[in-house]
Amino acid sequence: MTRPTLSVIILNWNGRPYLEACLVSLEAQTLAPDRIILVDNGSSDGSVAFVRERFPLVSIRENGGNLGFAAGNNTALRDEASGIVVLLNPDVVLSPDALSTMVAAMTADATIGVIGCKLWYPGGELIQHAGGHITHPQALPRHDGIGERDEGQYEVARDVEYVIGAAAALRVSMLDQIGLMDEGFFLYFEDVDLCTRAHQAGYRVVYLPQATAIHVESATAVRGSFAYLQRFHAGRWRYLLKHFPAEEMAGPTLAAEADWLDRLAGPERRAVSLAYLTTMRHLPAIWAAREKEGGGPVSPEVQTAVASGLASLHARATHFSAEQPALLAAAAELRERPFTSSVPVLGPLLARLRAAWNNVASRWYLNHLMIQQSEFNRLAAREIERYEIELHEQMVLLEEQIVQTTELQRQIESLEAGLAQLQHDAAGSSIAHEHNPTAQ
Repeated sequence: MTRPTLSVIILNWNGRPYLEACLVSLEAQTLAPDRIILVDNGSSDGSVAFVRERFPLVSIRENGGNLGFAAGNNTALRDEASGIVVLLNPDVVLSPDALSTMVAAMTADATIGVIGCKLWYPGGELIQHAGGHITHPQALPRHDGIGERDEGQYEVARDVEYVIGAAAALRVSMLDQIGLMDEGFFLYFEDVDLCTRAHQAGYRVVYLPQATAIHVESATAVRGSFAYLQRFHAGRWRYLLKHFPAEEMAGPTLAAEADWLDRLAGPERRAVSLAYLTTMRHLPAIWAAREKEGGGPVSPEVQTAVASGLASLHARATHFSAEQPALLAAAAELRERPFTSSVPVLGPLLARLRAAWNNVASRWYLNHLMIQQSEFNRLAAREIERYEIELHEQMVLLEEQIVQTTELQRQIESLEAGLAQLQHDAAGSSIAHEHNPTAQ
């Protein structure tokens, strides 16, 4: 059986510290890929220059800005003519047989559409990913084996709900059938969505433990940051609304989300609040994507219930706890420390001594005020710093949306130019036919 051609796509955004180890591991593969493409999402850390100098055989595609995981990979996938393509994060180091193992499994079984590796945390002792599943009713992802010491408990290949896109092999003919990644996902859940669509088309999604790799995980996206949480929860809700049963998302999902939201701390609540707002603004596009490649159309009543529920969740998320402001207000109020003495006032001499002592003690009293003021300043500084970080990350999110909008505009202009050319060609053909009616 002829081996299908193999391409590896590495989507990079400021991953310079990890690229050398990643690309060296590709050079060490027992099955060399036919082509390696570095897709750069507007890095500013010298990644592209480094790869050009150190790995000249790597093809480079520069997107000019951070398009996100789905749209960034799609710029290369659109032109992919190989039989199999492996998506690889720059912070992944493949074991030498990883590519050959995935290609062999996919070649032997035409029903396999997606294969995922066993991923370890750095050190290679703790499992990070051995397949995954989505929980109900909130679409929270769960990685099988996460954090467990690898003692061979996940050594059997099996069909799974999804594998993550950090190191995954895709059958290109499957992509021709189901379409590329959904660019409505910026980062997170686009791989889960692709696996779900593969299942819907009758393809298998397989966890293959003999293909292994080390994954730093979130090397270029700070886990727990405002931007990370906003992207994660916006992706979660897009996936949920695309694929969950209508009766579930309009009922149990909204109820569980409200209960869960009340237990979140302030920073994550703010990120989730923005994710709800993002989801509400994109509802028409999400319903269209669901009808085209998800769970099918939903009734106007369900759409109304979901929109109303999201609005209620957004209002609930923006009603923040008064605990931190109360702490600041308490620290800002300078409280008098009353002077006390156990010495009774027995005469003028003792009264003067007491007055002198009070004067000395006043220095201690001022010290007490200074301590209070310092504590208030520290609390205020921490709050200001946190809000400044969140504001910066919100600006980053806005800039990413501007880049995405610019890319969409470029695609629209390209399509319009193509349409104009087709119309011009059709008009020319019609004129030629009029002048020569017998022409075939």
